[in-house]
Amino acid sequence: MLSISTHLIGLLIAFALAGVSSALIDTAANSVFMEIETRGGRDVMNVMYAINSLGTVVSALGAGALISLGMDYRWMIALFTVTMVPVLVASFLIPFPPINRDEEAAAEEGAGPQGDIGVRKLMRNPLFRIVFVMTVLGIAVESIVQVWSVIYVDQLLNAPIVYGGAAFALFSLTMMIGRLINAWLVASLGIRTSFLISAVGTALSGALLMAAVDLWLSVLAFLLMGMAIAGVQPTCLSAATRVAPSRVNVVAAAMMLPAYSAFIATPTVYGWLSDLTSLNTAMVLVVAAGVGIGLLSLAPPVAEADRVAAAPAPAALPAQQ
Repeated sequence: MLSISTHLIGLLIAFALAGVSSALIDTAANSVFMEIETRGGRDVMNVMYAINSLGTVVSALGAGALISLGMDYRWMIALFTVTMVPVLVASFLIPFPPINRDEEAAAEEGAGPQGDIGVRKLMRNPLFRIVFVMTVLGIAVESIVQVWSVIYVDQLLNAPIVYGGAAFALFSLTMMIGRLINAWLVASLGIRTSFLISAVGTALSGALLMAAVDLWLSVLAFLLMGMAIAGVQPTCLSAATRVAPSRVNVVAAAMMLPAYSAFIATPTVYGWLSDLTSLNTAMVLVVAAGVGIGLLSLAPPVAEADRVAAAPAPAALPAQQ
């Protein structure tokens, strides 16, 4: 629809369909990898998200190259449709793990099935509440950079527009590297240390962007921000699996609620604050998000999650009021 639409209504419908499909793919993919983590007891979420970031880098650079060579936007969008065909075919060929498994196994072990759960029941768990809010803060930072990096470089630094596209690709590349590093951090030092490092790096990068006066300082800040914020969402998803190991599909869907809410709200708030102040000053939202992640990482449920993860046998965290 994007490649053939000539009116605003058609474009809006096409973007709505793109948003729905993106949400479906994200939720399903997260559910599958959370299931794999629960079965294997190893962190794979950071690696999966790193591969996702690599795809973003390749696509951003490829699209920029094709557009610079004179390819029409409509053909560019049609090319996207072609790339999704293998995804559609593969989805019917890949042997995905079953959902809501372990009910009978849990009953045999005397644990009993967890029964139906929903967002309200999940929110009674202190760890889930923390990673729920952390996801909002992490996605808020990502959405600011993804949506506004081109505008930031173009309007504030008066740099050519191609630099903005390069900044977006560079940010995605640093996120890929950061997620690979974060996989090691989580495995070696635990999720609390991972969150604290992300918090410090995010707050510092936001402060650098607030004080940025030239292109290179801004590039350095974007690099640091990508490295720092990269591990927050995948680590939150990994931690959330421990709340209800046999209901990871429900947990994945619940965790996507704050993610997409942040993608909707944060760019709007950032734009409004930028109009009132400046693009630099509005980066105070990034600093605040970093501070928030740091404070939440000090909460006892995060330390408890590390303790459970270090135990010989994996176990679900108790749902407390």
